[in-house]
Amino acid sequence: MPPERGGGKSLRKTKANDIIEACLLKANEDVGTLFGADVILLRSPLLLGVDDAVRDYVEDLVINQDQSKRSKKLCVFIETSGGYIEVVERIYSVFRKHYSEVIFVIPNFAYSAGTVLVLSGDEIYMDYYSVLGPIDPQIDGEDGNGSVPGIGYLVKFNELVKQINADTTGADTRAQMAYLVSKFDPAKLFFIEQAQAHAIELLKEWLPKHKFKDWKVTTTSGVAVDAAMKKNRADEIAQILGKPERWHSHGRGIGIKELASDEIKLVVKNYGDDPTQAKVIREYYDLVMDYFGKVQASNGIHGPLGVRRL
Repeated sequence: MPPERGGGKSLRKTKANDIIEACLLKANEDVGTLFGADVILLRSPLLLGVDDAVRDYVEDLVINQDQSKRSKKLCVFIETSGGYIEVVERIYSVFRKHYSEVIFVIPNFAYSAGTVLVLSGDEIYMDYYSVLGPIDPQIDGEDGNGSVPGIGYLVKFNELVKQINADTTGADTRAQMAYLVSKFDPAKLFFIEQAQAHAIELLKEWLPKHKFKDWKVTTTSGVAVDAAMKKNRADEIAQILGKPERWHSHGRGIGIKELASDEIKLVVKNYGDDPTQAKVIREYYDLVMDYFGKVQASNGIHGPLGVRRL
């Protein structure tokens, strides 16, 4: 006679995914212990709907915690090709509603609108392999399938306008004007210009408020730093990152050395210099990315509540 099994009730078998998900949660906890923070990982283009998903995840995370003991610090691992500035602004609002301190970890890349979101943080952690990108607004593609970088669209328009203005004979002007009228949508051009201006204004607000909040004196001369100096520094950084002719490409990576250079002068913490930080960060990131690949989740959020696909 076979042995009894709990009064006839079948026992749930442990599945491989259960073990992997437990490892993911343990790795998430390790990062949380390292930074003294709640930890989420966001891998996705920053398109419409992602802001809603982030809000739902963060609200559920906060609600499920003991409010008297919960952390007021959030650590965000982010990997994104970019997206819409409006989505970034709403995600920022979610983070700052529930946490007084937000730090960002970039194990791989955060381009365009992702760069703007990262620069809203109190601290930024990168290593030699990590990159941010130029501020490059996204626009809808011509075929209606997804979004494309707007910076090339704007640059090409300005090049054609220059050529037309430089044409003293008038021989090429008619053809160039016809091309401009047929290929360039004034509303789209306006949208790109406004999105870029919006991103710059957000950086001028967020950098002094968060990243520069503890900047008291200048490094070289020891001069006391006031609010105007912080705003000017933020404007300089925003203008450099938003300069299309400086970076040439939406996918141009801006590494930790360039960010810390005399041109940008942004203080970024290099987790690669700390073996403990590097080990904990890479183990968590690599495990999540491997799991996403195995379950065929192109995009998603991971945190103490597990994985949610996007």
